[in-house]
Amino acid sequence: MAISIPGYRLTSRLGKGGMSHVFLATQHSFDRQVAIKILTPTLALEPRFAERFMQEARTIASLNHPHIVPVYDVGEYQGYYYLTMEHVTGGSLKQRLASGALDERSAQSILRQLAGALNYASEHGFIHRDVKPDNVLFRADGSALLVDFGIASNVLRDTSVTESTAIMGTPKYMSPEQHRCQPLTPQSDLYSLGCVLYEMLAGKPPFGASDARGMGLAHLRDPIPLLPLSLRRYQPLIRQLLAKEPTERPKCGNTVISLLDNLTPNPEHYSAPRSHYRSKEPDTTAAPLATRLRLKESKLGMSWRGTVYQYDIYLVADDFEQFQSHFPVMRSALMDWFRQRGKRAKLVTIKATLHPWISGRVKQYLQALRKTEGLEFLAAIPMNINLVGSDGDPIEKLAWGPVENNTTGTQEF
Repeated sequence: MAISIPGYRLTSRLGKGGMSHVFLATQHSFDRQVAIKILTPTLALEPRFAERFMQEARTIASLNHPHIVPVYDVGEYQGYYYLTMEHVTGGSLKQRLASGALDERSAQSILRQLAGALNYASEHGFIHRDVKPDNVLFRADGSALLVDFGIASNVLRDTSVTESTAIMGTPKYMSPEQHRCQPLTPQSDLYSLGCVLYEMLAGKPPFGASDARGMGLAHLRDPIPLLPLSLRRYQPLIRQLLAKEPTERPKCGNTVISLLDNLTPNPEHYSAPRSHYRSKEPDTTAAPLATRLRLKESKLGMSWRGTVYQYDIYLVADDFEQFQSHFPVMRSALMDWFRQRGKRAKLVTIKATLHPWISGRVKQYLQALRKTEGLEFLAAIPMNINLVGSDGDPIEKLAWGPVENNTTGTQEF
């Protein structure tokens, strides 16, 4: 190869980024394979860059944690600045997520390891700045390693070294303060860790946009998305990690581990399989209805607060007891939704397919929801109710306005 570093024999290229190339090499002194990261020569054009780079590279080399990739050597040769690291062969978290969400046990294990690594790094005064699935690698034994502490990114962000104003990091996983080009703290890394946790559980990042600017606005303004119902026990942890303000996030990685250890288990009914609602074809025989329940959030529109939301409930019940059996799930889901969305929760819709002779009791029951402990917020927002008979014919449609603005309780629409 054209590049030569004394003490190493470079054998192949492992990867390439905007600021560095990574090669597989053999370290002669120990006769072992290593990964050698070589910074592009253009980064050394500013004289003070070299000094700062070497200083931070040596700081990283001093980190000794089982879940931070070890740096073996740091140096410069003929204008090439390099560090050598353990060659990790188990692939990346990005590769594992390519096939979808991880199982809970794997996600928890990886979270613990990364949180511990970030806690150790912050105790030694270091912020990673680019926590993302690409920078999580696995050894052959399955243990996770945090790699690439972004030395070049760190130096480039220091205006005493260079006048570059480019945002360094990966927009999809960057904290709000990082998008604003504000000073970073260990809580900035924990926000990124929250994005990774959400993706491990849900199979996709928490926020999406078509470009970097849109992604920044999403992190700054959009509410934290809800996890699927079966994973809702993790929502409080996600809510803390993805808080917009750094002071509202966990203090350190060890706090994250403690929060994970103390998660409240999902209510038993959260884990029960839920069938999707299907419209009932007309059936004059009034055959028994198969109980079903589906809960879904959708975007209602925009306000000065940002996106506002509605919560849609679809259910089928053959008798009143079946209808009541849906209540624990409905109540828990609605409470979670309001805790998450707050004043952006603007409308609840309920569509129920049932036999006409129970519709009166169902209507009374739904009215009482607005006075149920924990669901009092329903009295402050509109509710649209659509009762449909088992034969497909409409029974009644109701629009309930906020209690303070609607003394009649219900009205037809």
